[in-house]
Amino acid sequence: MGNKDVIKRQAEKLAKANREAEPTISDVYWFPHDEEVRLIELDSAVPRSPDNRVHPFHFRPAPSQGLPAPSGVALISPDEFRQAELPEDWGTWDQAEKLAG
Repeated sequence: MGNKDVIKRQAEKLAKANREAEPTISDVYWFPHDEEVRLIELDSAVPRSPDNRVHPFHFRPAPSQGLPAPSGVALISPDEFRQAELPEDWGTWDQAEKLAG
C-alpha cells in the first residue's frame, strides 16, 4: 500500500471521529498530500475567520493510536467554503476531496 493510501485512511478515520464528536460538522474535505493529512471541516458553530484565511491546527503523528502521519485540521464556517484563502502549500479548493461520512 502506498503512502498516499495510508494518509487517506488516516484522513477518513479523523473525519469520522471528528464528526462523531462535533455534530455541527456538516462536511469534511481532504487535501491530498504524500506526507501529511490535511483536512478542512465545515462547522456551523464556528465563526467566520476575521482575515478570510484557513488556519489549521497541527498535530504530531500518534502511531500507537493508528495515526502514523502528522495532520493539519481546520474548522471553518460553511459560508467560507471555496472562499477562504488556503494555507500556501495546500493547493487549491478544486483539489479538495469530500470525504464520505
